[in-house]
Amino acid sequence: MTTTDDLRRSRPTPPPVVRTAVVLWAVWLVVGVVSTVVVSASGSGLTGVGGVLALVLSFVVWAAVAAATILVLRGSAVARIVLVAIAALRAVLSITDGGLSTALILVSVVAAVLLFLPSARPFFRRTDVSEPSRASRPTDPDHPRN
Repeated sequence: MTTTDDLRRSRPTPPPVVRTAVVLWAVWLVVGVVSTVVVSASGSGLTGVGGVLALVLSFVVWAAVAAATILVLRGSAVARIVLVAIAALRAVLSITDGGLSTALILVSVVAAVLLFLPSARPFFRRTDVSEPSRASRPTDPDHPRN
């Protein structure tokens, strides 16, 4: 029977550079959510149905960032790419805003760079392969490959 302690021991501890990046992504997330709420509450954002849709979409994106941040802490290479893609899109959309937006862009750039440093890369590599890939399986005459 596998226990929680066994799972903790089998999963490598994130290196300090990854933990720092996760903290920066969390700060980016919290400030982003707070700024979204403040802009929508102040009425300076979109109004009507467009405003509601923009607000809902914003929270969907922030939820994706939260999930990706947690997954990065668990070693997901896909989640780190998702974070970088969302941060890049957010940066393009807010590059001319200045002030807080510029600071958030800088935080996301630093967090993204940290995730791709040589000391972080091994944490995101898959070392536990339980089954051979389809490409390495012997050819089965009854089930040919396409």
